[in-house]
Amino acid sequence: MSELYEYKCTLPWILVLVLTVFVSIGLLSCSPAPAAVEVTAAGALSLPSLDGEVRLRAYCPEVELLLIWEKAGEGAVEIVVENIDPSACVEVIPGAEHLPAACTAAAASPASLTLSVEGSGQQRIRLTPSAAKAARAPFFAVLGDSQGHNEVLARIVEAVNRSGIDFLICLGDLVASGSEAEYRAFQKTMAALNCPYYTVPGNHDIRGEGAECYRSLLGPVDYHFDLGGYRFVFADNAALDLAEEQLDWLAETLDGALPGFIFLHVPPEDPRGNDHTFLDPEGAAQFLEMVAAPSRKVQGVFSGHIHMFDHRLVSGVHHLISGGGGAALYVPADQGGFHHFALCRIGAAGLEVEAVKVEAPSRSEELVVNGPDGDLIFTLKELDALAVLEKELSFQNRLGNYGGKGLYRGVPVKELLEQAGGMKPTDTLMVYALDGYAQAYAYENVYPESCGWEERQGAMALAVSFDGTPTPEWRDGYRIAFFPEDGVYDNEDCAFTSVEGQGWHLYESAGGRWVKTVVRLEVVAE
Repeated sequence: MSELYEYKCTLPWILVLVLTVFVSIGLLSCSPAPAAVEVTAAGALSLPSLDGEVRLRAYCPEVELLLIWEKAGEGAVEIVVENIDPSACVEVIPGAEHLPAACTAAAASPASLTLSVEGSGQQRIRLTPSAAKAARAPFFAVLGDSQGHNEVLARIVEAVNRSGIDFLICLGDLVASGSEAEYRAFQKTMAALNCPYYTVPGNHDIRGEGAECYRSLLGPVDYHFDLGGYRFVFADNAALDLAEEQLDWLAETLDGALPGFIFLHVPPEDPRGNDHTFLDPEGAAQFLEMVAAPSRKVQGVFSGHIHMFDHRLVSGVHHLISGGGGAALYVPADQGGFHHFALCRIGAAGLEVEAVKVEAPSRSEELVVNGPDGDLIFTLKELDALAVLEKELSFQNRLGNYGGKGLYRGVPVKELLEQAGGMKPTDTLMVYALDGYAQAYAYENVYPESCGWEERQGAMALAVSFDGTPTPEWRDGYRIAFFPEDGVYDNEDCAFTSVEGQGWHLYESAGGRWVKTVVRLEVVAE
């Protein structure tokens, strides 16, 4: 997990020429350019440099750097460590037969530190929590499932900044569909946080190239650190299960003297009795048995995935679900369906948890349709007037279960596009959701009569109400829905009605085609 960065300082050739002339006439002398230095890190991820600085992102409160200058070389290097408490202690440990490097540290932001180092040979620099923070139990917060709803996440960050926590833990589904642009938008929102944050990946985060983006921008997926007498363990179950080797790693990591907390995305149990849990029931039972063993001293298990707040004791272990970071909520407010983060204090009586509600900003109910003739904006009233389709419908998800059952009322998508200039057979329709999630559809999806898909798919519609409830009361907002003859859009239908490179070929779920909270339809020419 260590990364290598080579720092070299070279002078532009014109400047070299000028300096050479000055030296030759005795007017100026110039010291040699700094020698190359290699920087490797444990507990931090290497980032692209800016203006010659070495940049790192810490994923642990404790980071160790190894600096190696060229043989017989010496020089200066500036290192920016992001996502770390700037009050961290800095210790310089020189290699054998070398003098300690000169190192000054300065806070670059509320959660980053700049190190200016000048030395030679081999030097180790340790960054550790201040004595005051290392001596007490940490005060932290958790949240999950912002899923690209950065307007909600921004409000949560504002509230978290007022709480005085030591760090925040994000429980996965940071983005909607795993794109680098979504990760960058998430990081831009989190840059306003005035403390470090640590993460685990969720199932939305690893879609497409998301797993690679996660590792290159945020860090490893299975790791742990110790702080204030407690062990914090982060496990990747974004694929909806923990592999056997992960369970072995967890058992070994937790078999220590320290009480611990486990953070993952998918919970081992769904408090609603539904299927938002491990795919493998035996694996879930094995995990629950492991964390309940007294020898492991597990104090709490934290997860997201289910968009609600739930806190309960299971075999003496705190199990907390915090999935209210911005995505559409699954249950009414009185059952935990509210946007929030959870404060976690460790006191004499054990773990204390407080859910802090955050009001989401109101969203516009306008729909933008972009076609060859430009943009059109439709209001809810206008869409309601165009809604001529109504039918009892449902779809199948990737687990084979059926969801979304109810009465849908919607507008044929082709009618909306035709008002904006229409769509050619070679065009692609992009459907964008409020959280940045996007799906591509072919001409055949919009015009199923062109290829005989009427029975399997039916009309492609923008649903404006569900069971008689319109948006915004209907949490799904404007939603893409298909109206097949039998009223059921199953996974076989999805595979049959997805052209190469779209739909089923990217994500094997009929429900994945029923995009929620749609804000924009855009015709893209080939």
